[in-house]
Amino acid sequence: MTLISRRTQVVLLVGALASWSVPGFAQAPERLSDKDVKLLVDQVDEGRDKFEGNLDGTFKGSTLKGPNGEIKVAAALQDYQDNTQKLKDRFTPDYSAGTEVATVLKQSTSINTFMEGSQSSMKGRSEWDRQVRHLKRLAQAYGTTFPLPDGATVRRMNDKEVAAAADAVATSAGRYKNDVGKASALPKPDREAAKKDIDALIKLANAVKSRAGDGKPATAEVRQLVEQTAKVQTFVDAHPIPEAAANWQGVQTSLGKLQQGFGPTT
Repeated sequence: MTLISRRTQVVLLVGALASWSVPGFAQAPERLSDKDVKLLVDQVDEGRDKFEGNLDGTFKGSTLKGPNGEIKVAAALQDYQDNTQKLKDRFTPDYSAGTEVATVLKQSTSINTFMEGSQSSMKGRSEWDRQVRHLKRLAQAYGTTFPLPDGATVRRMNDKEVAAAADAVATSAGRYKNDVGKASALPKPDREAAKKDIDALIKLANAVKSRAGDGKPATAEVRQLVEQTAKVQTFVDAHPIPEAAANWQGVQTSLGKLQQGFGPTT
């Protein structure tokens, strides 16, 4: 491993740790489980239904002039219904439906723009205000905001993906521990101390894997894991082991992916 690559790793880990140590972390939104997101998707569809049901019949049968031409309100509402239903159908533990969420958020943003420009007395306004609250939570769960900004990335890692990333951290860390144990050139006390710290890292990674797999909150455990990894990084930087570089890089890569699963809190 070159000196430059080691320094790069240190910078990456320090940056990751710093972002998890800001004072506002305790107030950061908790990552929603698959079960929570499924419930939220249902609430978005129910909110859409209540909003449409409270609109004036004459308005629903009207045609509006938009920036891209005329829009038949009834057809737009049907399309909105079809898209929310598609999202409900496609979201599964194996597929986070980011594309479908993006479609719903984009269409919802267009509706929101229209509603904000309408009279406050318009029928359905209160129902839409409630729908906006659901949409903001949905956007947050997918790493973005509502109304949806242009070019926004809409993505979420489901529980299985998070658990798999945590498992990969533990696996790579276990291999790196073996490499350290074979590094006979290192003083025994240094080897033993490092192995103890790596064991703590593995334990935390497995805790994240277990909690994520069970749909439980794991933000605190991930934060501890980032901190423990930074601690081991100090050893890595002070005691470079060329033959162990690939396994330590595996820890960092998998940890980076794991952090992505916890959205803005990372």
